[in-house]
Amino acid sequence: MKQRVMAAALAAALSVGMAAPALADGAASTRNIILLGTAAGILVTNYNHKVREKRAQQQEVTRRQEAYRDWFYHKYGYYPTYDQFKQWYLQTYGVNPE
Repeated sequence: MKQRVMAAALAAALSVGMAAPALADGAASTRNIILLGTAAGILVTNYNHKVREKRAQQQEVTRRQEAYRDWFYHKYGYYPTYDQFKQWYLQTYGVNPE
């Protein structure tokens, strides 16, 4: 029931907004397009930066895990479990591997 009421309210708001004529002159319209484009560019750049940063962190965790697994195997003759690696990573770097 709530979804139907919300959908009806949204449809009514959209229809009222579309019925009114656009009250923008050329300068305001151009300014808004430029501002929207700039904001979108900043958001995309920030998102890409965060994605690259997270990917780099994941690669670093993978590299550390492989190095630890190799060291552990050469020292003890078997590969460590994930729990052993997690304990070592937390003790060494102070954060959980993610």
